[in-house]
Amino acid sequence: MKLSKNPFKAAYAIWFGFWFAFIFFLLYPAIYFALSNPRRYRLGHTLRRLWGWLLLILGLIRVKQIYEEPIDERKSYIITPNHTSQLDIVTLSVKLNIFFNFMAKSELEKIPAFGIWFRTIDVAVNRKNPRQSAEAYRKALKWIDEGNSMVIFPEGTISNQVPQLIKFKDGPFRMAIEKQIDILPVTIIGNWITLPDQGVFEGQPHAVIQYIHKPVSTVGLTFNDVDALKEKVYQTINNKLKEYGY
Repeated sequence: MKLSKNPFKAAYAIWFGFWFAFIFFLLYPAIYFALSNPRRYRLGHTLRRLWGWLLLILGLIRVKQIYEEPIDERKSYIITPNHTSQLDIVTLSVKLNIFFNFMAKSELEKIPAFGIWFRTIDVAVNRKNPRQSAEAYRKALKWIDEGNSMVIFPEGTISNQVPQLIKFKDGPFRMAIEKQIDILPVTIIGNWITLPDQGVFEGQPHAVIQYIHKPVSTVGLTFNDVDALKEKVYQTINNKLKEYGY
């Protein structure tokens, strides 16, 4: 990854990267303790929120969260945000006031120290390996059976055409139908400006909007409805992006 030629954006990225690592390693003993026992995983989630909250403060990032309607924090959801930046994990962790796990690409599991999340509380999926993908799917279903929500980025990756959406994958929608739980679409606006992920190491302070849409019920749906459900959620997020000029 190349350093930005813009001195302000380069300096901000270095500043943010320093605090990203420093705060994480400062909290790491507590994180390791929390994630060494499944009974303490909720503490681990709280520590991740603390880490993210400090990052947002030091990064001068203001996140405005808007709810289309109040959500039931006692329910489990498949949460489906658009994926535009590595900052998405931070803003979701800090601002969503429900307990959830992330399901994301297996490369995150291999990151030294940081990968502890995806070896314990989160689910790492290797889509190139059918057997490992099936194991990750079963692990995610297990978390849902225990009453947790699951964040799955339906695009599967951060594309090179951010903020425009790319085709959604079937996984989160099949999972929601199988467990007959609501989809919770989330539109994130601005993270790609604050911390872009397009091969250049740069960033800048910027206001972020996290729009929580009305939950989409899957009660009574079957796997034959996956495509229609996927399209409904795609259009929900895409229309909100268009509303903000994207």
